[in-house]
Amino acid sequence: MQTHSSPVRPISDAPYTGRVMQRTGSDGSVPMDICPAPKELPADYIISGYRLLHSIGEGGFGVTYLAADELLHRRVVIKEHFPHSLCQRQAATCDIAYHNHVSEQEYHWALGNFLREVRLLASLDHPHIVKIYTFFEAHNTAYYVTEHVDGPCLADVALEYRKHLGHIPQQPLYSLMVHMLDALDYLHSHNILHLDIKPDNILVTRDGRPILIDMGAAIDLGEELPSTIVETPGYSPPEQCTPGGKLAPATDLYAFAATLYYLITGNAVPPSRQRELIDTLVPLSDMPHLRAKYHPRLLAGIDKALSPAMNERYANAAEWLHDLSQQP
Repeated sequence: MQTHSSPVRPISDAPYTGRVMQRTGSDGSVPMDICPAPKELPADYIISGYRLLHSIGEGGFGVTYLAADELLHRRVVIKEHFPHSLCQRQAATCDIAYHNHVSEQEYHWALGNFLREVRLLASLDHPHIVKIYTFFEAHNTAYYVTEHVDGPCLADVALEYRKHLGHIPQQPLYSLMVHMLDALDYLHSHNILHLDIKPDNILVTRDGRPILIDMGAAIDLGEELPSTIVETPGYSPPEQCTPGGKLAPATDLYAFAATLYYLITGNAVPPSRQRELIDTLVPLSDMPHLRAKYHPRLLAGIDKALSPAMNERYANAAEWLHDLSQQP
C-alpha cells in the first residue's frame, strides 16, 4: 500500500457551481444526443493528469476507474460522480447535461452526498482504511482519487480458502478481525459509521493486509442523518432496515460479524428482518465442526455481534477486541 499522499483540495459546503449545457426545450428538458457518449470515459483518456486504464465498477451514482498517475507513476482509483438516471454524457465534449430541471435539483442533492463522501474520506488516516489523495472537477461533475489496493476482495479470498483448504485457518481469520476491529474503532472514534461492510468492501493486499473501502453509504453521527439509508440484505442489522432506526457502532459490528460468518461458513446470514420474526441462524459456537477448528471465544464473539437485538451486541469495537485478547 502506498503511503505518499498529495494535499487534499479543500471541499466547500457551498452548492456546486459548475455549469452544464442548458439546451432546454419548452418543457425544460435537455434534448438527448442522437449518438450520446457511453457512460464510462474511454480507456487512455487523460483527465487532470491521470490516464484512465479501464472502468472497474459502476453504480447508480457513479463510475469507478483504474487509472495511472502520469506525474507520480503509480496506479490510483478514480471515482466519478455520474448519476446516470439524472444526466447523460455529451458525445462531443464528454461533459454531462441534466435530463431536465427536476433532474438538475436531484443531481445537486446527489452531488452533495458525493462531496460528503469525499470529506469523510479526507478526514481519515488509518492503515486499514483506503486513503484519499485528491479531488478535482471536470466535465461539469466531480471526481476523487484514492490509493489503489492491489489485491482481491474478501469474497474472493474466502472462495480461494474454501477451494484449497476447505476453510480459512484460524490465524489469518484472527488477524483479519484484529485489523478490521481496530479500523472500525478508529472510524467510530471519529463519529463515522460505514454502513456497508460486506465481503466486497474489504480488499486484501498481496501481503495480506485488509483494507476497508467504499464510504459511499457512510454517515457522520454528528450531522443530520439522511432520510434514506443504504441496506444490504444479509449484512445490515434490523435498525438499519427500519425507518428511523437508531444507528450506532454496533450497527457496523453486526455487518462485520455477518462478513465473518460468510467467510467461515460460505453462507450469508438471513435478512435481519426475517431474523426478528423467526431466527433460524445457528450460532457458530454451536457447530461442532467449527469448534474443532477455531477457539470458542473467537466464535462466541462473532455470535454476540450478530445478535438481532442491538443491546445484546458489543457496544463498540474496543469491547470485541478486549474479548479476543483474553487468555484462554
